[in-house]
Amino acid sequence: MKCNRTLWETACFDPGTLAIGSLIAGGIGAATSAVGALTQGQAAANTANYQAQVARNNAITASQNAAYASQSGEAQATNASLRARAEQGQARAALAAGGVDVNTGSAADVQTTARELGDVSTQTVAQNAALQAYGYRTQATGYTATAQLESAAAAEAPIEGAFSAGGDLLSGASSVGSKWAQFQNAGVSGF
Repeated sequence: MKCNRTLWETACFDPGTLAIGSLIAGGIGAATSAVGALTQGQAAANTANYQAQVARNNAITASQNAAYASQSGEAQATNASLRARAEQGQARAALAAGGVDVNTGSAADVQTTARELGDVSTQTVAQNAALQAYGYRTQATGYTATAQLESAAAAEAPIEGAFSAGGDLLSGASSVGSKWAQFQNAGVSGF
């Protein structure tokens, strides 16, 4: 078939040229899709690695916060104990200054109660700090688990991308092969 017009004026190709172009376009499309799948797998791995590092950093911070909460709790408990003892001493001195025998009767009972309340206050402060530290340690454990999951996802993402790319290539090859067979069966020149 002879065409007198330029390509820009009118697309004028014989069926064989169009068929070959179609096959080439199908192959290029499959290759492009495969490269996209590989790139997507690597991007997913990079994202998962980033998230894993964020989780590891959060775990470190939570562990540090647990240590700080423990140290702060110990200091607060010590202060509460010192305050309680000071209050007990003041009460004992006031009773004695009033001429009361501080070692017997209700004066002794008041001192015992004050001592017990001071102990309870100190224990409450220590327990609250321990609970706060436990909360931070629990957070650290959760962040560490998240980091491990994200690291596993990062390791798997390129494999998923490769399988997807392989599937795209196989699908493209199947499509090209099917078109090839159709063109051959139709008797298109060049096949």
